[in-house]
Amino acid sequence: MAEHSPNGAKHWQSRPEAGSTGGLKFLMWLAGKIGRAPLRIALYPVALYFFIVRGPERQASRAYLSRVLGKPATYRDVMQHFVCFAQVAADRFFFFAGHVSDIPVKFVGAEEVQQVVDSHNSGIFLAAHLGSFEAARVIGPQLGGIDLRIVLDQQFSGRFLQLMTEVNPELANSIIDSEQGAVALGLTIKDALREGTWVGFLADRFRPGDRTLPINFLGATAPFPVGPYIIASTFKAPVICTFCRLSGSGYEVHCEVLSNHVKLPRATRAQALEELTTQYVERLEHHVRAAPFGWFNFFDFWADDR
Repeated sequence: MAEHSPNGAKHWQSRPEAGSTGGLKFLMWLAGKIGRAPLRIALYPVALYFFIVRGPERQASRAYLSRVLGKPATYRDVMQHFVCFAQVAADRFFFFAGHVSDIPVKFVGAEEVQQVVDSHNSGIFLAAHLGSFEAARVIGPQLGGIDLRIVLDQQFSGRFLQLMTEVNPELANSIIDSEQGAVALGLTIKDALREGTWVGFLADRFRPGDRTLPINFLGATAPFPVGPYIIASTFKAPVICTFCRLSGSGYEVHCEVLSNHVKLPRATRAQALEELTTQYVERLEHHVRAAPFGWFNFFDFWADDR
């Protein structure tokens, strides 16, 4: 299976960030005033507004839900998808403000992951746009306070991240900006791993220019980035997956070891890379099917030029 680099003409980064700064500040203020449970109810009209005005996202949601549900998705299904997204986004206010105890988070499989963490100074965490990555970040204290930094596109979520940095100044130090350029990004990740920091990637989405492989996902091939596996191989690092599923009013974070020690032998590099990527995608599909309304990629995920 050949690697390819999609041109990104219809890439997810072309869509504007949802919500104005004023609107985000109001929601943050409201979260502090009324608390989580009332806020989740108050978000229904917010979700309805975006359901109405964000046509491309609405269409992408319906197409995805039709795949994962195995039947034509209704607009009611799409509205539920939008509501879940709004509620998960609002939970970020509480996570960043340090109100972790306000949100039920259950860890599954942490014991196996603990063994890997105990035997390695650093490594790679793979997550996805499934549930809340902030909930998955709680695994740091759960695993003896490991230092975890996440590679994110700060420009794409600029308004939200700026507000969250005001709430939690330490957030800025936990983010590695993916848009700083390939060389600078590589050096930053290299330094973090050598300093004993675990580096996290949202491995279900790529940026223009990233190396990808087409892997079967929910019945059709979609391009997935291979960079995290190459980095892990370079540093002979383990790869751990965290899949965060919506569960009632809280989250289940499923922790799985993808590899104790990534190796990409020169003679079988392409095959080994494809196998690792496929293993991640198979586990992602398993968890997405278990919590279909909690996966948030509101664009044509299966398009080569996304």
